Amino acid sequence: MKDTIFYVGGGKGGVGKSMVSLTLVQYLIDKYKDEKTIHLIETDESNPDVGRVYKGIIPMTTAILDEEEKGWILMTNLIERSRDTLFVINSAARSNMGIKKNGRNFTAVLESEAVPYDLVTLWPMNRQKDSVTLLGDFLNYVTFGSVYPVRNCYFGDPGDFMLYTKYLSESESLQSCVSKTLDFPALADIIADDFYTGGKTIPETVDDLGAFAGQSFLSWRNSVYEMFDLTLESTELCEQ
Repeated sequence: MKDTIFYVGGGKGGVGKSMVSLTLVQYLIDKYKDEKTIHLIETDESNPDVGRVYKGIIPMTTAILDEEEKGWILMTNLIERSRDTLFVINSAARSNMGIKKNGRNFTAVLESEAVPYDLVTLWPMNRQKDSVTLLGDFLNYVTFGSVYPVRNCYFGDPGDFMLYTKYLSESESLQSCVSKTLDFPALADIIADDFYTGGKTIPETVDDLGAFAGQSFLSWRNSVYEMFDLTLESTELCEQ
């Protein structure tokens, strides 16, 4: 796999960004740990929930991607110096203004191949209208790479995301940007509390759960990994 930056967006809190980032990091570790370095970029210093889980397990850098350029420069310099690395950016809910101010410059750097990385954007959504409109805003400033809206099925079945379906069908510009719509499977609250609230990795959570809950969690993990497999397969097809 080519060196890649995975940006987990969403533009607001409460859509499942951290859950997607947690599972994506573990997926990349399980799939590429013998080939690539997996490096987490944590952008929320007030609540670095993903960084706390993977501290000491993989390399981690804090970069605040607000309006000021400092964090963007720090992050891009790090990526520019790195090779054989897959970066996961766990974005903060307040990232919108930083994207508006710096997104086009970041796009230009990637397009020029001064930083020879692919960009894959995963955009977790709930069923509210602003999940979709914030994605549209993001795509005004970041126009490089593959974009995957992620319907978080904790908030309902894929068919319940009617506002997203309507917006996508009516927006030719959004259709041209979206590589594939993904569905992030729901996880039972009792297991999610142990996993996310407990601040543990997937393997640590499996070890701590009982037999049935552990098997249910592994089945959920496998479904999430299949979703990420589809993402990578689609990205590689686009490159070809």
